[in-house]
Amino acid sequence: MMKDEILSFVRDMKPRDHVIMFYSNPGDKREVLFAYLKAGLDQGDAGAYVATEESPDEIRMAMKRYGLDVNGLEKSGALQVLHYKEFYFKGGTFSIPRTMGLWKKLLDEAIARGFKGIRVTGEMACFFQERNVKELVEYEKALHRVLEIPMTAICAYDTN
Repeated sequence: MMKDEILSFVRDMKPRDHVIMFYSNPGDKREVLFAYLKAGLDQGDAGAYVATEESPDEIRMAMKRYGLDVNGLEKSGALQVLHYKEFYFKGGTFSIPRTMGLWKKLLDEAIARGFKGIRVTGEMACFFQERNVKELVEYEKALHRVLEIPMTAICAYDTN
């Protein structure tokens, strides 16, 4: 796929779509994920980004350079930028049921605030850093089996 096709594809994702994205350049990762989140925000969805390789503040700064009003979006509840330890490894360990519950909670909160849905993305390198590869495989399988949660998701993997 060419870059324009990829950007068009992620912009057009719908609830219950789950995509695994591989990248080798952090700039390409940001461009695709930010275009994906912006498309959802423009359509009335909330967005959540779980950061691993960069800190939440680095992601926020990159989002601002991309043209997103991060402060305004966070203040309205439209956008959350989270550290993986606050989400995937909350309490120090990974749990598929807890993580699925957290996704459902984010969706429910977004709907309660008047958003149509939620677009989520996570950098998955934390599972390798935390030596939870087996759990990661089970989680990805669960997402494909269970994406009964009507959210849109991109799991981002650094090929390096």
